[in-house]
Amino acid sequence: MNVNSLLILAVVVAAPAKKDPPAKEPASLVGDWVGETTVAAGMVKPAPEGGITFTFTADGKLIVREGNRDKPEDGTYTADPKKKPAEIDLVPVLNGKGPTLQGIYKIEGDTLTLCFALGGERPKEFASPAGSAVMLMTCKRAKKE
Repeated sequence: MNVNSLLILAVVVAAPAKKDPPAKEPASLVGDWVGETTVAAGMVKPAPEGGITFTFTADGKLIVREGNRDKPEDGTYTADPKKKPAEIDLVPVLNGKGPTLQGIYKIEGDTLTLCFALGGERPKEFASPAGSAVMLMTCKRAKKE
């Protein structure tokens, strides 16, 4: 090996290794989402008259505005976006307390997909098989006016 080859080899070996790009933060649930489609027990369900909107706040509150109801329904949620798939627990408030709905979710662009069990174990995939107690919902992020 000549001197130039040794010098090039020394520079290559001493060069710092490429760093992995920083991990991208998961998309946020916070905001307003408009229900698009719902599948329950394998059957497509029509949207309530007047539509349905979910509002997730940064402090864990969930507000559901459904159809032409005068009063929205309140609840709470917790989410773990670092799980694969991301997990969510919804707690609707029914007379001061309600059952916890265990679910999973994903956000792709302006689309939120929620899949949760209506009792039982947390779903493992985004599907609502016939005869199951699993609901699959697709929502779009509400446009800011």
